[in-house]
Amino acid sequence: MPEPDVMQRLTDALSAAFARDFGGPAFPNPEGWRNKGARLRTFRRTVPVVELEMEGRTLSFIVTPTDPAEPAYRRSSRYDIVYFSEDVPDNEQSRIYARDRATIDRFAAWVKAWDQAGGGSV
Repeated sequence: MPEPDVMQRLTDALSAAFARDFGGPAFPNPEGWRNKGARLRTFRRTVPVVELEMEGRTLSFIVTPTDPAEPAYRRSSRYDIVYFSEDVPDNEQSRIYARDRATIDRFAAWVKAWDQAGGGSV
């Protein structure tokens, strides 16, 4: 498990890079999401979470160092990506993809490109 300072540095790197790219050519935002940035959140463990919101809806992404033992929506060479929504009950999380597929896939592609460019090297 990564050390807390590693997770904080990853969170800071994600927040800065995503703020730079959000709404531009690297991460277009045709849906009109608001970027709330990245912060550490504790679930089973403390992880970086990038948060978006729009009209009472939320879409969040956990980005952690790759761990093949953990489930992930997508993986880059160094990071696992998981998405979730605070406005959808836990037992209905599967419907988020149908609702927000374009943004989810765009975010996964952004993390892969960011990783390939050396982003988040902590």
